[in-house]
Amino acid sequence: IAYVNHDIDDALRYGLLTEDDLPAEEIALLGSTGATRIDTLVHDLVETSERAGEIVQGDEVGEAMLSLRSFMFERVYLGPQVEPQHREAERVVRAIFGRVADDSDRLPPGHGALEERITDYLAGMTDRFALAYAERLAAE
Repeated sequence: IAYVNHDIDDALRYGLLTEDDLPAEEIALLGSTGATRIDTLVHDLVETSERAGEIVQGDEVGEAMLSLRSFMFERVYLGPQVEPQHREAERVVRAIFGRVADDSDRLPPGHGALEERITDYLAGMTDRFALAYAERLAAE
């Protein structure tokens, strides 16, 4: 709920999307701002879950959310404008993996195969941490 709606707001702010690009039917149902969409989605989730006795989203609101998510994958997350960022992310991950594989003392304590430990370590990194860590490794 949160990441898709915050990402929509970010894409609008950075000019990757305009308000007119957003799927009209979904926006009409969920709300025109990120805060409104989150409020609609959370209220629907709570109310529908209470009636159902399990955690579920209502059909109409849930479908609108999934539609927005698909839209974001097509237009933002996997769109051609993000290819340079994908290449940079791959370079950073490969650089960290290679350095840590060469010096496993950089890893936190753990068990298992080295490749698995490195993968787990990388998977737990935020983007910001990974970029800063790769920069520190490159400076050494």
